Amino acid sequence: MKYIPFSPSACRQLALTGLLVLFLVGLNSCDHSPGSDKPRGDVTILIKNGSEPVTDVQVDLVNEQTGEGGGGTLDDEGKTTMTMVALGSYTVTINPPPEEPVIPGIETAPKPKPSLAIPKLAQKIATSPLKVEVGSGTNEFTFDLKEIPN
Repeated sequence: MKYIPFSPSACRQLALTGLLVLFLVGLNSCDHSPGSDKPRGDVTILIKNGSEPVTDVQVDLVNEQTGEGGGGTLDDEGKTTMTMVALGSYTVTINPPPEEPVIPGIETAPKPKPSLAIPKLAQKIATSPLKVEVGSGTNEFTFDLKEIPN
């Protein structure tokens, strides 16, 4: 048996190579976000007030079991679309748009937009009667503010 002399630089190089291999293996196993393998669907929500579309309000979806959700602001047609929403049961909330901030140096705040009477029940997750079930593919839901109790 042949004796191999001990070399600190060879030992260091071997240790660094081993650490590099471990790092690369670990990096490869962390190449996706948690939950990215869940099946997902697209959601379009239309909010009306009678026959008129509601615009410029915030609509949010929340799955109370998983904490997942999505949201968007209604466009001129009263619609918002959310992509890649995890399948499941969601509560929908509707809230007025945030107020415009006061800009320093301007004497008066911008005039607030006319406020639409959004039922208080629909503004909180705990009380909203608006529920949806998101399935695979395209999901379309329509809600009328006049049908939501105050």
